[in-house]
Amino acid sequence: MHNYQPRFHLVYLPPKNASLDENEHSSHFRTFIFPETSFTAVTAYQNQRVSTEYYS
Repeated sequence: MHNYQPRFHLVYLPPKNASLDENEHSSHFRTFIFPETSFTAVTAYQNQRVSTEYYS
């Protein structure tokens, strides 16, 4: 099992005709994390009866 934490990335794309130097690029994005959206998922089944055969 594995714990996952979804993240929301917001990126601002300036107009094509705007000239920006490299230092300004880092200020054009933000990442938001909402702790209430974390979840645990099964990454590998240990039971031989559970396989991909049931899903095909």
